[in-house]
Amino acid sequence: MSFNYIKYWENTYQTGGTSGDGSYGVLAAFKAEVINTLCLKHGVQKVIEFGCGDGNQLQLMNYPEYLGLDVASSSIKLCAEKFKEDDSKSFLQYVPGAFVNKGFLQADLVVCLDVLYHITDEEDFKATLQDIFQASTQFVILYTRITDGTDPQVIDTIKDRDIMSYLSQFSDFKIVEIIPQRYKELSSADFIIFRKVSD
Repeated sequence: MSFNYIKYWENTYQTGGTSGDGSYGVLAAFKAEVINTLCLKHGVQKVIEFGCGDGNQLQLMNYPEYLGLDVASSSIKLCAEKFKEDDSKSFLQYVPGAFVNKGFLQADLVVCLDVLYHITDEEDFKATLQDIFQASTQFVILYTRITDGTDPQVIDTIKDRDIMSYLSQFSDFKIVEIIPQRYKELSSADFIIFRKVSD
């Protein structure tokens, strides 16, 4: 039986698990530093996140308006409770392949942090990438493993791909910066920052 990544994360949050080490400690602080700096520099107002998880990372972010999406309904319930007093934050369950967004939901910045390599289903992976870039009017920030997909898959929860090959199809965006992982002993994810090409 093949691994079901959505059920895995649903069960993780239902049973009191977390989004993992990447959303805590120095890794969370590193992500917040990079993203908050970009938001301040470019006056970002609206942010959509694909993969809001348990909401711990979000507590460090300075987003004026925020929509968090996640494949796990238990994540949405968790975040809705955690941020129930914060009117600047909204949350919705995300279903890859059933998210038809033709410009209705858009933001200055779309972020996807420590998520892409956990999407083990190929069609869901492609759909998620498509939805990420369609939802952005200016910037996309991916925090993921930059791999060529040739290494064997040894962990059920991780699937590496030739990530740059997939990203090259989004020609209306260009990579403006790649920020290497500061804590290589803790994480193999790097930042890839895109900006939309002006018409």
